[in-house]
Amino acid sequence: MQIIEMTYPWAGTLAKRGVTRRIILHHAAAVTCTPQQVHRWHLANGWVGIGYHFFVRKDGKVYRGRPEDAVGAHAGNNNSDSIGVCFEGSFDKEEMPEVQKNAGRELVAYLKEKYGITKVQKHSDVNAPGCPGGHFPFGEIAGEEGAKPSAPTVSMDSTGVTLPLLGRVSRGQTVRLLQAALAGLGYGALAVPGGGGTGGGRHCGSRYVAQAAGNLAKNNADIQVTSPLCKLVQEVDVQLVRTVLNDRSEKKKEN
Repeated sequence: MQIIEMTYPWAGTLAKRGVTRRIILHHAAAVTCTPQQVHRWHLANGWVGIGYHFFVRKDGKVYRGRPEDAVGAHAGNNNSDSIGVCFEGSFDKEEMPEVQKNAGRELVAYLKEKYGITKVQKHSDVNAPGCPGGHFPFGEIAGEEGAKPSAPTVSMDSTGVTLPLLGRVSRGQTVRLLQAALAGLGYGALAVPGGGGTGGGRHCGSRYVAQAAGNLAKNNADIQVTSPLCKLVQEVDVQLVRTVLNDRSEKKKEN
């Protein structure tokens, strides 16, 4: 899953959200629409701009709305501690396509893992009866299935690397994929504490660990490492990556 970053002309200043306790799911109540259209609709309401943090289209593409750390405008009196996710469609009268459902399930699972939360609500749970509609597959997107994010994929070629999305509590398979990618670039079995490889210790995950590794691992080729959803996650252990990669570099020189 990737999030398509968007640039919106905001009509004012966006306030920062102090805490994240839940995710609230919506439908657009429009069979076809784009995040840009939603932004214009919300501007017409007198708001700063699009009120949702994420917008999932019927083709499975996920677009960013408001910055993830901003207070939303999607559920009256319930915005201060929530992330709003809207789905293109009018699910009071239509069924959700499978590709859109899968994208929503993966996004919700990612956010639950990233923020360490379990609470997911429909808009109608807090106000606005009828949203996200009677045909909205809430259980499949927000339930137990949605609580288990699928393993991100890693694709590599001679010039680029795409690494998995890393969150504040990334560990296990997610971090092992990072290890495998670096190993494929010639850095052997990269030991990352908490990554499920060697030993325990702190978790490895956060604000562009992958990007830090890519910037440092320029021994034999220029590498581009991207992870669009990790923009604002904190606690990156750059020094750990630097130490390991420098160690690999020195061993290569010795050989």
